[in-house]
Amino acid sequence: MNVTRWIVTAMLATTTFLLPACVLAADESPWYGGAGVGHSDAKRPGSWAEQADLAFRGQGVTSLTTINSGDTSWKLFGGYQYNEHVAVEAAYARLGKYGGSSRVTAPAAGSGAGTWDASAFSLAAVGSLPIHENRVAATGKLGLAYTHLDVNATATGGALTAVSNQSNDRVNLLLGVGIRFDLTKKFGVRAEYEHYTNVGDASKTGQTAIAIWSLGGYFRF
Repeated sequence: MNVTRWIVTAMLATTTFLLPACVLAADESPWYGGAGVGHSDAKRPGSWAEQADLAFRGQGVTSLTTINSGDTSWKLFGGYQYNEHVAVEAAYARLGKYGGSSRVTAPAAGSGAGTWDASAFSLAAVGSLPIHENRVAATGKLGLAYTHLDVNATATGGALTAVSNQSNDRVNLLLGVGIRFDLTKKFGVRAEYEHYTNVGDASKTGQTAIAIWSLGGYFRF
């Protein structure tokens, strides 16, 4: 099943299930949009590093690569609030651009550097549990993320330079929890934790889950 069919099927199934629940008050707009910024944490950057070292070794360069596990992330999102408990939300997220360095031992001592750049488009169902006068709510998220990973790395030993330029696209599970606070009927803020599973390909680019902690604001149209 291709990526487009995955996303369209998920959207149609979610919409069909939730349409009967459209019971928002007449003076409340169901549409909202917003942005957030936070910290990203790659859980297994060593998997990315191992695949880079394998690529270098195949070109005659022996290396040991290490990759930073954290970076800044941001996202843009928009959604439709069916009722006080259920919404469907689409988003684009920059999951981080992780820098790495390589220590080369053969054919001569040397070094290398690279970046592992991750992003995602997602579609998710968002559940809300009101806590205080419908202004504060705990939230949970379950959906699919179409993740993209670009690898650009080089390692040089003596006169020989090895290159690892790889990319991978895949559909992954997206999970999240958070808390939302409506400052007014139109504007609010939220804090979230999101977990993107298996970014990258285990046998090509390396693969890791990425966790995102973020703060954001939203506006109802």
